[in-house]
Amino acid sequence: MAVDFDEVEQAEDQLEQLLVDQAEAGVPEIVLVGLLRDYADDIEHLGYVPRMWGRNDR
Repeated sequence: MAVDFDEVEQAEDQLEQLLVDQAEAGVPEIVLVGLLRDYADDIEHLGYVPRMWGRNDR
């Protein structure tokens, strides 16, 4: 599968904005980091990004 670097950059920008928005809304950075680590661990374990997240996936 070819990597579209424009899409990667757009996804990165959107993730950064989401994190900024959450931090500005008062979510502590340590919580955001923990969530990112948990999701990264899940994705690494599964080998893909689930299209839906549920209690059974985590």
